[in-house]
Amino acid sequence: FTIDVGNSEEVIALHFDFRFDYSEEKRTIVLNSLENGSWNEEQRETNFPFEADQEFEMTISFTDDYFYINLYDGNMIQFPNHLGETNYKFLSMRGDVMVQSIKVK
Repeated sequence: FTIDVGNSEEVIALHFDFRFDYSEEKRTIVLNSLENGSWNEEQRETNFPFEADQEFEMTISFTDDYFYINLYDGNMIQFPNHLGETNYKFLSMRGDVMVQSIKVK
């Protein structure tokens, strides 16, 4: 499943893609951003504490420099905020995930 944060479907500051078993990638998190119709360089994380059909909680916060993704296992992922904004109006979640709650501050 995928979480996107940005200004629209065409301007994505954080593309957070959970890959349980995608092509040759297994248990990998891929992060990226989309600007001016082009994807930037992908960042891959192999710390993958997620299990299919298991609940999890995570926190995404950001500054004008970085996104900070706190995973429920205590690890944190940093990803550059390439757009440099401190306010985004677009949030999308797609794929095989059921969201029980979202808290926005």
